[in-house]
Amino acid sequence: MATRDRLPGEVAEALRRMGVLRSAEAPPAERLTGGVSSDIWRVDLPSGAVCVKRALTRLRVAADWRAPAERNLYEARWMRRAAAAAPGAAPALLGHDPETETLAMAYLPPATHKLWKPLLRDGVVDPAFAATVGRTLARIHAASAADPAVATEFPTDAILHAIRLEPYLLATAAVHPDVASPLRDLAATTART
Repeated sequence: MATRDRLPGEVAEALRRMGVLRSAEAPPAERLTGGVSSDIWRVDLPSGAVCVKRALTRLRVAADWRAPAERNLYEARWMRRAAAAAPGAAPALLGHDPETETLAMAYLPPATHKLWKPLLRDGVVDPAFAATVGRTLARIHAASAADPAVATEFPTDAILHAIRLEPYLLATAAVHPDVASPLRDLAATTART
């Protein structure tokens, strides 16, 4: 699932620019698996583990799918907004390096922070937890939906198209003509909202 690895030099430098890593530190790192759009590491600092995420411009899939790396900037902005609206709703953001589009955030141990995807796939459902998630999302939405500054802070239509609409809906429409029209309609509707 994960392997011990040396943290790439440019990522270590990004952590130094963020003030997360001291200049002489060369901490152990564990490359985490499972993502196709980012390189992700657990980095063990003397102060505790942190999660480091660097956006990829070419997604790690067979097809040549690309997405702007600056999406990490918007993820950092969202984490700040979510934390302000609903403290604890997102991992603590430790820093963002625009030069390498690298984020550093609190590491959430899998023993205490289960991934929903495998749980749902395996039929494990917790209605009380889902209700808590719904209430938390409602708080974040209420804090931002009526704020006109949000649209200017998050001009991410091109990113949505590159990382979600094109590789999922439109690529599927291209190879399945029998459902192409509804998929293209869904992509267009999603892009407008």
